[in-house]
Amino acid sequence: MAMTDTRSEAAAPVDDGAAPVADSAAITDVFGNGDHKAIGRLWIVSAALFLLGGLVANVVAGFEQSNLDGFEITKDGDQLVQLWSLGRDLVMFGGIVPLLVGIAIYVTPLQIGASALAFSRGAATAFWIWLVATGILVLAYIMNGGPRGGRTDYVVLWALALAVMIGAIVWALICVATTILGARTAGMSLDKAPVSTWSFFTFAIVGILALPIVMGELLLAYLDVRYGYLPTDASRDTLLSVLDSVSIAPAIYWIGIPVLGIAVEAISVHTGKSVRFHRSVMAALGILAVYSFAGDFLSFAGRGRPISFDNGAYVVLILLSAIPVLSVLGLAGESLKTGSVKVRTPLVAGMAGGVLLLAATGASVLTAVAPIVGFLNTNFDANINLDSAWNLAGTSFHEGIRGLVIAAGVLGAIAGVNHWGHKIWGRSVEDRLGLLATLAAVGGGLVWGIPLIINGFLSPDTFIATGGVIEDGVEVLNLVSAIGTALLAGAAALLLLQVLGAAGGRGSSVEPWTGNTLEWATTSPPPIGNFATAPFVSSATPLDDEGFDLGLVRTGTSAPVASEADASDADDSGAEAAAEPAEVTAGGDA
Repeated sequence: MAMTDTRSEAAAPVDDGAAPVADSAAITDVFGNGDHKAIGRLWIVSAALFLLGGLVANVVAGFEQSNLDGFEITKDGDQLVQLWSLGRDLVMFGGIVPLLVGIAIYVTPLQIGASALAFSRGAATAFWIWLVATGILVLAYIMNGGPRGGRTDYVVLWALALAVMIGAIVWALICVATTILGARTAGMSLDKAPVSTWSFFTFAIVGILALPIVMGELLLAYLDVRYGYLPTDASRDTLLSVLDSVSIAPAIYWIGIPVLGIAVEAISVHTGKSVRFHRSVMAALGILAVYSFAGDFLSFAGRGRPISFDNGAYVVLILLSAIPVLSVLGLAGESLKTGSVKVRTPLVAGMAGGVLLLAATGASVLTAVAPIVGFLNTNFDANINLDSAWNLAGTSFHEGIRGLVIAAGVLGAIAGVNHWGHKIWGRSVEDRLGLLATLAAVGGGLVWGIPLIINGFLSPDTFIATGGVIEDGVEVLNLVSAIGTALLAGAAALLLLQVLGAAGGRGSSVEPWTGNTLEWATTSPPPIGNFATAPFVSSATPLDDEGFDLGLVRTGTSAPVASEADASDADDSGAEAAAEPAEVTAGGDA
């Protein structure tokens, strides 16, 4: 029974009256709980806190960059780089990615009709390992560790802590992917899964394949510094480039995959019109996942080695990355045109996140200009003159693209928390705070990213600049960018307030809306086991199907009854988290 929760509890009938009180306050929700809903809540709340901390670190580093003649906040350039690196680590692997993992852990078993998460106690263990490792990472930076750190013991502690953080996230992603592959309810083939479930699945697969590359680089960095193969002084920029494989386009678009999935889900519910081109949207998300994964190998050469922008395959990926994003938004936009639009936080935040991701993929095309011109000049004697400013390798241009994608990730998290907030906590989150957070995130992302993109053309020394020749206007643009980062931090603070408010039992207990996928066919929050009876589905929108009722009884059909022994065996295996649907009688109503 170690991999999933007991199915005997799942078979218990659900009271048709008021929704059960959220169990988030129980001590078992904090320690030792194997229920995926409790685990998901832990990931969401903790990640929202670390996201805010990481953005605050980036804000301070950004304001320091507004005056490149000296250091007013940090004592020197090394400390500035450490502060910026702390912000990058926390925003990526302490904030955005764990937030999306938490939403996936909570929502995907409900969407596929599973009674539990595969290896659920493993996911709980992954959370605690990630939480402790994140605390150790912060401690390592405080003690003068991390890239540009001056104390060898804490430099290697940083590498170890970050590797453990990423490893815990990979294990959680394995739990999510395994659940989606092996625990779908009867009748649900993978192409009938909700779009958000598919997006979490592709997000998990890319993470499982790509993140171990970063872990390997961190392990080598640990060995190099710990045993003197690479002295601390020589490791300054070598260690700083370890995360390039997941923070430089197109690899960073990995974060945008679930953002698009959540956006599509929000469009379906808040327009009352399901996305008609279901499989096409899934295909576009799959293509974006392939592009993101390929970017790890084509754009990154390793620790301390430069990104290869001259790689032909990399150039092709950069040029094509906007197409799947535009395809998803375009196909989903048909529902906006034909449905009845309800202006709510999930819809606004989801669409805004998709648009910011599209802006990032479109802007990153500019990095392909120099390699293309160089190719034409070399092979066809084109003799095209191109100013050196277009050589964007190593400039703040890429930090600007990262800012746009991070803002898209924050908007995706806002959309997910607001869309499923009542389902998660049994209390609706404050919609006005959500709209305010959405506005702050959109403005913050644009104001953070665009000035740094411009700076990439103005000066090659503006990426974590600590000196050198600085063009006019660079410091002003750095100041504007810092203000944008502060706006995004404000959005993260509002998101955290929403999460804490709902987790604390504040907000309406009335379900604000429902959709046509399986998570809306159970109480908010769902009981242990999620469903009173294992559902049977015949489409991607089962609650819209004729004969499907909210009691999860498929009328006019008959299916084998799952015995108690069979259910127990399925629970032990972890491969079947949902039993076969029980035999039903025609005409049953909820």
